[in-house]
Formats: sequence, structure tokens, C-alpha cells
Amino acid sequence: VQSVIVLHGQTTCRFADLFTIDELVSDRNNAIHRFKMHMCLWEGKFGNGVGYNHEIGITYDGHKIDYTTGDLHENLQYWTAASKEALHINILALYFMDNIYAQQFFGNASQNDVIQILERKIESYNDFHRRYPGFGGFLPWFAANGTAMNLLGGWESKVPGLDNGQLIWSIKILIDVLKNKNLISLADKYERRLELMTLTAIPVFYEARRGGLRCESRILNLFNESQMTNPNNYETNGDCLLDDPYEGELMTYYMDLYAPWTFYNYTMEERNRLWEYKRARLVRDEYNTSTNNPQQVTVQRGFWFSSHEQWKYLYLPYQDIDLQKRLFISGEKVRVHHSAQNRIPGLYASVASDAKVGTYQVDYYSACGIQQIAFQPVEHTSVITPYASFPVIMANESIGLAWYLNMLQGPAMQNMYGSTEATNMNGLTISPVITWDSKITTVVAMLSSHLINVTRQILTRDQTYQRFFNITEYEWSRVFGSKPLLGEDLAWSLPSVQIPRSPNGLPDFTQCRNALTTTSSTSSSTQPISLSVLHKPSYITISILLFALFILLLK
Repeated sequence: VQSVIVLHGQTTCRFADLFTIDELVSDRNNAIHRFKMHMCLWEGKFGNGVGYNHEIGITYDGHKIDYTTGDLHENLQYWTAASKEALHINILALYFMDNIYAQQFFGNASQNDVIQILERKIESYNDFHRRYPGFGGFLPWFAANGTAMNLLGGWESKVPGLDNGQLIWSIKILIDVLKNKNLISLADKYERRLELMTLTAIPVFYEARRGGLRCESRILNLFNESQMTNPNNYETNGDCLLDDPYEGELMTYYMDLYAPWTFYNYTMEERNRLWEYKRARLVRDEYNTSTNNPQQVTVQRGFWFSSHEQWKYLYLPYQDIDLQKRLFISGEKVRVHHSAQNRIPGLYASVASDAKVGTYQVDYYSACGIQQIAFQPVEHTSVITPYASFPVIMANESIGLAWYLNMLQGPAMQNMYGSTEATNMNGLTISPVITWDSKITTVVAMLSSHLINVTRQILTRDQTYQRFFNITEYEWSRVFGSKPLLGEDLAWSLPSVQIPRSPNGLPDFTQCRNALTTTSSTSSSTQPISLSVLHKPSYITISILLFALFILLLK
């Protein structure tokens, strides 16, 4: 839908209560479009509001929210990382692709206003690089409060590979989008940044001894710009290398396809070592269903089988390879089947923990997932999060949105800034937090096909698409190609239970109890508002009653 009738509308931050799972699955009355417009309106109040430092154009990790009101608590999570910046850049790129959902996210802001966000962001990046050239253009975890990006305690001299893999592809996509929009000067600024990151990627992240990419690189000289292309200025922090076939693979593909190997006196064959080192982590597994007629379903084994591991599918055209597409879909079928069969009202992903009512001490629960098909022990199975639906949305939009809706309908799972981080599946406690990972990943996922289309065009133009295709097909065929994939006929599962609402349990936030909020109007049919009053059954009823009264008066 590229245009809609513009109406003066009202919406509610508890908009999940206006929809049913059946409406989304059947897309009755254009329910999916209406739901996505609601979602982008409210998530935008975080992503284009309290979720970033407007002065410098840089994201915050997030905020604590008040357990009673749902408004901001005093604790700003002022730090951020390349992964949060990637999501911000993704939604900015989608705005410049004239995507109506991204426009809704930015409150139908003018193009000049959104350009200014990107101008401030790239100036902040460049200022940080001038002060700390040893990062080579990559981003550590850093402090985003104040008037500039600053070093964060514990990250003064190291930089992560995984998060920067997410960022580097996001910048590459953005550059192409800006050029297509004829914003050449702005595109050039980001292109110079990308060229810097490409130039330094090998010394910063490549460990030649083992032939792999560093999880974290430690920087010996942070301040001498001449040292950022010196491999001896960097060393592996600990012994961890990115050997995963999950989100860390984004950096592997970028290094393979674009890093200047010959500039550092390697042959192009050196990059093959990246894939050889990773092979041990790519494992076939069979999930055993718990239905009356048990069956096995072939999947790629997860680290924890957390949804977070599927981030790589946001950017690269993996699903062009038939085997990859089939495995991806089977994995997401298993994800929802597991929850439905075990009466779990939501899905699992690495996320901030729940906290006792009225308290704000949260931990980070990485080890969330499905034990049966995981390498590592799954330690947390009581906390579910709406953003865990994001890969399901990419595999089957209506099913994924149904699971997302089911979690939003839980107590206090919607606030004045969109979705809440997570909830205990008993409905008694939440994670009183709002973050980029738990909120905007889902928005980007439901629009990811547009990003992937741009990446495919870039790879084709750069003559790197065929190598991407060949590597993916070869590596996954090695593991999954020798015998048939099992259980591909497993049906998609919808939620079997809801998050409980007990009489004395957790109430909705006081500032978000279906109070109507008037949305701003616009005169352009290409700048829609999220919800017409005609979508509210109560208004239809009132209209009918008024019409009947009018007929009686005429008589």
C-alpha cells in the first residue's frame, strides 16, 4: 500500500487491544497495514524521540521506564554501540526509500529534517575518529550523552567485530540509497567513512595465525593515525574468534568480499581461511516435535537458538539460495511450534531480565532459546520478548506479527514509547526497559526485504554477488546437502495461550490504559496517519445510532 486516505485519527499506546490474531492472520480489513502503521508510530516515539541524542545524532542504548506510569525513569542507558547505530541507519535508509512505514516512524518529518540527523551523525563519527584514530573508523561501546561521542569505561582500547559487521553493511546500504535519492554530498561523507573501515578491517580484525576474525580487537596505540593500518597495532583480546554462522558472519562476508587483501600482502586465497575456521560451528540438527504424531525437523543448530542469532538475515540475500531459505523457514517454524506446544505465550531471544515490581535492577539474559537445538546451555526460559518474533516476521509476516501481538497484549507490554523490553511469561513482572535491540529490530525486520533488495543490487553491480552465492551454497551444502531435509511440511503454529492477567496482578501502565491520543494530520495522501476513527468499532456504533436518530427526527 503506497497511499491511503488521510483522516484525522486517534490511536492508543495500547493499540494491540484493537487487533486480534485472527485479523492479522487473515489480513481482514487490511489489518496488517493498519497494525504496522500503529507499530511504527509508537516505536518512532522511541527511535525518533527519546532513543537518541538529537544534538549529536547518535543513539542511546535505551532507558529504564517507570514501573507504574510507563514514562521514562531517571536511569538513562547513555551508552551505545555499532549494533544500535546500525538499526538507526537502517530505518533512516528506509525513510529515503520513501517507505510509508519509515515515514510514519519519523512522524512524517521533512526530508531536510531527516538529512540533518545523518549530517550530525557522520560529523560525530568523524570527530570521534579524529580524537581516537586507533579504532580505524570502527565503533567500540561508547558514551553518547553530552555534546560528543566519548570513551566508555572498559572499552577505552578495544573494539568488537560482531557489532561492526552489522554497522558496515548498514552504511553500505545507506550510501546506495542516498545516491539514488541524489543526495550525493551526504552519500560521499558516508562513503569516505566506509572506505576508511574497509581499509583498516584487516589490521583491526584479522588474526593471521589462526585465519579468523577477532571477536574483540585490542588496540595498542589509540592516538597515532599512522598506526591504524599497522597489523602490529592490534591483537586479539583473549582468544575468541568469530566462528559463528549467525550474526557474526556479517563481518566475515564483508571481509571476504571487500577487504583489500593484496594491500596487506596476502593473496586472495587467504580469505578462504575465514570459512575453514568457521566450519565446526555449522551443524545439522533435528528438532523432535511433541505432537500426537511426532516428527523430526531439520534445522541449523543454534548457539542458544535465540532469535538474536538471525540478525544476518536483515541485510544479506541469503534466501536467494534455496537450501538456505528452506532451513531458515524450518527454523522459524520450529521456533513457534516449540512455544505453542509448550504453552509458552511468546518467543525467546537474548534480552534484559525482568525485575521485581517497582524495582529497576535488570541483568542481561544472553542464554535464552531452545535447549534441544542449541550448542550452549539455555539458562533462562521464563522471560519472553516481543522482538524475538522478528525472524518469524521475515519468514512469514502474518504469523510473526501474530506472535508479536500476543506478547504486546500482555500486562504493561506497551508504553508511551511503544513495546516494552520483555515480560515474565506468568504476566507478573516485566523488564522495565526500552532499547533499540528489543524494539527497532522488529521494525527493521518487517521492512528488511527493501534493505536486502538494495544489497543484492550492490553485490551484483560490484561483481561480488556470485561469490556470496557460491560460498553460501557450498558451505551449507557441505552440512545439509547429503540427505533430505526433514519436516519441511511442519505447519506454522499460532500462540496457544496468552500472557495471564490475574485480578491482583500487574496492571497496564497508568499513562497507557487505552487513553486515546490524537495524531497529527497532514494534507498529503503519501503521508498517512496511523489510524482512522472509522477503524474503531465504538465510533461505528455511535454513527449508526446517530443516523437512526436522524431518521426518527425526519419522521
